[in-house]
Amino acid sequence: MTSAIDTNVTEPATESAGDWCGADPFAPSFRDDPYPALHGLRERDPVNLTPVGTWRISRYDDVAAIFRTAKTSMTLSNGESPNFDPLDKRGSFLEFMLNKDDPEHLVLRRLATLTLNPKTARMMEDEVKLTVKDAMDEALKRGGMDVVPHMAHNVPSRMVCKIMGIPECDREKFNEWTAARTNAFFAKFLPPEVQQRTRDAGNAMADYFEALMRERRKNLGDDLISTMIRANDSADKLSDDTLVIQAIGIIIAGYETTIGLIGNGMRALLDHPDQTEKLRVQPDLVNNAVNECLRYDTPILFNWRVLQEPFEVGGKTLPADAVIWQMLASANRDPARFENPDVFDIERKDVSHQAFGGGIHHCIGNTLARMEARHAFSEFAQRTKGLRIEQGKLEWSHSFFRVMASLPIAFR
Repeated sequence: MTSAIDTNVTEPATESAGDWCGADPFAPSFRDDPYPALHGLRERDPVNLTPVGTWRISRYDDVAAIFRTAKTSMTLSNGESPNFDPLDKRGSFLEFMLNKDDPEHLVLRRLATLTLNPKTARMMEDEVKLTVKDAMDEALKRGGMDVVPHMAHNVPSRMVCKIMGIPECDREKFNEWTAARTNAFFAKFLPPEVQQRTRDAGNAMADYFEALMRERRKNLGDDLISTMIRANDSADKLSDDTLVIQAIGIIIAGYETTIGLIGNGMRALLDHPDQTEKLRVQPDLVNNAVNECLRYDTPILFNWRVLQEPFEVGGKTLPADAVIWQMLASANRDPARFENPDVFDIERKDVSHQAFGGGIHHCIGNTLARMEARHAFSEFAQRTKGLRIEQGKLEWSHSFFRVMASLPIAFR
């Protein structure tokens, strides 16, 4: 299974406005290893006008400045999204909290944080420990595992479905739906067949959550859907369609980005056995290891903002309504910010990465994601002591994010 963004992609029919500078995100090689191209982009044109009219910001300090000080929106001044497929009507992410500005964003985020918060992460921790232990028990019995389905996908999918109140028997339905639906975030730039697959996934997820919401209204529980219904009925009075869109967005974020964190992180540990050994000997390094994994190979290579007023960055003044692509992966490997940025070092002293974004849209589930990754990495490191590990063929998923579909390993 290959990524929708990196195969058979045709650039949109837009008059050329700039240059990819050797870092075309739609090129087949970009998903496999984007970092050499991003290094070149950051050096040659750190505030880059692309052929599709967007501006890519690739230096750490510039990305941070936009998150911190620029007046931005998630939509154009006419209320339209700069990235979404205009034909993708049902379950459109235009109504998702990530695409809203305050005060609407604050209302929606407050609903989600009633359940998605550090307290929930603490409550789920024992279950996460058991899940990763069971995964490693089975892997050691079999003499190997596929890192993605058996660990990177297994852990977050179980946790987010439990939080949202999705029955265990329905969990597998979301495997393809969530991966395909991530493409909605930049569907405007993707080929027709990918856009259609993205719409189909959105329709299927909307059907599912509409039915689940009807069921929950009859029998409220302690899950996120029930909590949102209670809070909304007592105060906010949002439509059920809006609540469905929040549910779709939250489960995509809970699935895909954490699959990427755990999967990419385990791949980094496999590729750097000296760092895995450090983690075995010094288990207290695990929190730093999680952050280093996020810096070294972040699941979300870039996100977007729209300037609401002119802003000077990198010696260029960008106009109002300029669409900014914040190149998080490039910022996280910026040598002006990190010493030896291409070196994976779980003892790195300063790991202030940009992987969770910034500003009011800073990742709402980062505490849960970190906790899941922490236990996955720790268990893997300790349980593979003394084993030689051989990697099989890596396959990327259909996700727009940097997420693997498969990475088999064998224990010797």
